[in-house]
Amino acid sequence: MNAPLPAASPTPRPGSWRARLFAILHRPDPGNPWARRVNYVLVALIVLNALSVALESVADIALPWRDEFRALEIGSTALFAVEYLARLWVCVEQQRLRHPVWGRLRYALQPLPLLDLIVVVTFFSAWDLRFLRVMRLVRLLKVLRLYEFEAALDRLAVSLRRRRQLLWVSVALMLVCVYASSALLYQAEHRAQPQVFTSIPATFWWACETFTTIGYGDMAPVTPLGRWFVGLVAVFGIGVFALPTAIVTAAIIESSAPHEPGTDHAHKAADGHDPAVCPTCGQARR
Repeated sequence: MNAPLPAASPTPRPGSWRARLFAILHRPDPGNPWARRVNYVLVALIVLNALSVALESVADIALPWRDEFRALEIGSTALFAVEYLARLWVCVEQQRLRHPVWGRLRYALQPLPLLDLIVVVTFFSAWDLRFLRVMRLVRLLKVLRLYEFEAALDRLAVSLRRRRQLLWVSVALMLVCVYASSALLYQAEHRAQPQVFTSIPATFWWACETFTTIGYGDMAPVTPLGRWFVGLVAVFGIGVFALPTAIVTAAIIESSAPHEPGTDHAHKAADGHDPAVCPTCGQARR
C-alpha cells in the first residue's frame, strides 16, 4: 500500500506565530496594534535612512557624524535583513504560495520583495544605493491609513494600462524623431563643427535637450541649413515629445473622475459606450 504524498506545505494552526507575523507584515490591519507599531518603526527607519543619505553628502555634517551615520546604516541593514527573512518565511500563508520552496521562490522574484532584497544588498555594494529604501514606503500605505491615496494610485494604474499601446506608439515616435533629426543635423553640421557634432550617436544629446526644451547650448548649429532644419524640427519635434504627457494627463483625468457604484467603467473606456445606456436609442437601461 502506497503511503500518501505529503502536502506541499503544512497548514498552520489558527493563531500560530507564522500566521500572526503574516498578518503584521503582509496583511497589516490598522486595527492591529502590533501591525501599527512594527510598520511605524519601519517607516521611521526608512525616513531616517533617506535623511542620512542626503546629509552624508554634506561634508560639514558627514565628517563629525561619521560614526553615527555608520551605526545607523549597520543597524538599519540588520533590521531590514531580519524583516526580509521574516517576510520570506511567512509568505507561504498565502494559498498561491503554499509550497515551502517554490512558493518562497515565486515570492522572492516579485517586484517589491526584490526591492527589499536590494535594500539589504546595497550595504555590500560599491555604489551608494540606499536612497532606494524610500521606495519601500509604497507597501506601507495601508498602515498609514492612506487608503484613498492607494485607491487613487490603483485607478491611475488601470487608466495607464488601458493606454499602454498609445504610450508604446508615442515612445516609438520619439525614438524615430531623435534618430532621424540627429542623423540629418549631423550631415548638415559635421563639416562645419567636427569637434562638436562628432557622430550621429553624439548628436542624440542635442536632440534630447532640444526636444525637451532644456537647450543647454553646448551643441548648436552654425550653418544656415542647420539652423533652418533645427527651427523646423524644434517646432514639430516638441509636439511629438508632448504626446506621452498628453496620454498620462488623460489617464489622470479619467482616474480622478467620480466612479458610480455598479458602473462598468473599464468596459465604457474600452468601447466608448456606457453599459447603462442603450447605444441604439440612447435610453437608460433598466
